[in-house]
Amino acid sequence: MTEQPTAAPQAAQPNIHVLTQYVRDLSFENPHAPESLVSGWGAPETGIQITLQHKIANEDTYDVSLHLRVEAKKKDEDKKVFIIDLVYGALVQLKNVPRENHAPAIMVEVPKLLFPFAREIIANVTARGGYPPLYLAPVSFETLYINEVQRLRQQQSQQTGAA
Repeated sequence: MTEQPTAAPQAAQPNIHVLTQYVRDLSFENPHAPESLVSGWGAPETGIQITLQHKIANEDTYDVSLHLRVEAKKKDEDKKVFIIDLVYGALVQLKNVPRENHAPAIMVEVPKLLFPFAREIIANVTARGGYPPLYLAPVSFETLYINEVQRLRQQQSQQTGAA
């Protein structure tokens, strides 16, 4: 009888385990309804602000929040059509992720997982507010992270130079 070769045990793969997702805060303001809905205001100019926050829940578990603020205003005027504030969060556990990779995982990979859900909430809220669903364009969280790292490094070098 010949012995079958056995595969060497594989090292555990890095993994982001989403323990739960939730809406922490949601606000929709429709300050000029019904006028903005029926008087031919046209397609509004829309601006979006994105903020990421996180805190450590325990050694490898993080509470991550994606804050999206959407403001739509009437073209060529400062009249607000609608304002949405959404804080969408998740409790995530990083498994087999080296400590030096926690920041990019939390600031890039987790928001990539959360964004489609937040995007859908915003589309539903705008539709419930009487407007066509607003589907936000994809976001490069890699670029946001790189820009933030560069900003922090520049700020540190300025503080070091001033000291």
